[in-house]
Amino acid sequence: MNVLFLVNNTKISPNANGGASVYFSHLQLLARLNYKNHVLFVDFKDKPEAEISSEVNSEYIQEIQGFYTKINHFQVAQVHPKGMFDRIKKAIFAPEKFEYFFVNSKNEQILKEYISKHKINLVWAEWRWTAILANYSNLNIPIVYAHHDWEFKLRKLKSKLSLLQKFHLQQKKRVELELVKNVSGCVSASYTETQEIKDYGNPNAVYIPLTYREVELVEHTEEAPTIVHLGGMGTTANRIGLERFLEVCWNELKAKIPNVKLKVIGNLKYASESLKKRLEDAQIQCLGFVEDLTPELKPYDIHIIPWEYNTGTRTRIPLVFNYAQVLVCTKEAASCYPEVIHDQNSILSNDLQQMIKQLVDLYNNREKRIFIGDNARKTFIENFTVNEQLEKLKGFLEALNVKC
Repeated sequence: MNVLFLVNNTKISPNANGGASVYFSHLQLLARLNYKNHVLFVDFKDKPEAEISSEVNSEYIQEIQGFYTKINHFQVAQVHPKGMFDRIKKAIFAPEKFEYFFVNSKNEQILKEYISKHKINLVWAEWRWTAILANYSNLNIPIVYAHHDWEFKLRKLKSKLSLLQKFHLQQKKRVELELVKNVSGCVSASYTETQEIKDYGNPNAVYIPLTYREVELVEHTEEAPTIVHLGGMGTTANRIGLERFLEVCWNELKAKIPNVKLKVIGNLKYASESLKKRLEDAQIQCLGFVEDLTPELKPYDIHIIPWEYNTGTRTRIPLVFNYAQVLVCTKEAASCYPEVIHDQNSILSNDLQQMIKQLVDLYNNREKRIFIGDNARKTFIENFTVNEQLEKLKGFLEALNVKC
């Protein structure tokens, strides 16, 4: 069975960032189902002509050896509208072409030729843009959309929108909702967004949580725990969540636990100036991107996710469980995972004020930390490994008449 795996032109890795870890998990699952994966790195730079080549960035594929049969780079063509009348017509009747200039006949022809040449049976499209590209290219084979988040929901949380931005967002919402209804099926690592996809009109949606390789735990000999925040600042939830934590919780936490330490792991490149200023603190250690997390994610340390909204997938949660860390997370952020249970394998907060009290309690209660951390690790093994998700994905694809 030949699969065309469409993915953004970026690294596929279990650790590089949240999106990369989803790409890696899905590609690994498909490989374990013995599919012949044709990986196409889709480059959305603004160029007039489409081309498929073998010029793939070697850094992007370092960690996926054995997961694919063929790999290529696909530079899409971006076709801009020719005049105001054409633009208005597309806004009314074809919002996908109004918002996304890569929806055009040039890219459609390239994809159809590739599918015919390599006898592709299924398109697997990671994230929104590749799914839009596939869906509006009339490919006449099943398309599975690997859904990461809703742009029309997430964009509203980033900053205040102008009237023009609101108009564009409404157009994009039209495309997003039509997309999830029209594709053959959707896979989501968020349980709540899987249900939303069904509510929006596609019953062929399945919840497949993120999977990781089970790690070997290191011994944790220190009596006092460290508080850990993991994730690069290029992700909205990480950037805003961490800044909110420092704004609302940090000073009060230091007053109640004078020796408390916060370890921030992840690239700070996209941190706001105000966030960088808050991170200039003697009790905060910023490590930047860390390739091998094992020495840094020690069992029974406290791991915070202070994002206050139910959007997308919190890719860090299975990772936290894998390392037997004690997750302290807002209820909203954790709601994408039904496996996360308060006072059993995690501590869930109604808000950041409550999170302060919970952190103080955990800091001084080693027995509770061990109980939560051990249960988190058990939850990981039972739910978030490749072996635990293979049969579910196989059954879902077979229901779409895609034989493994």
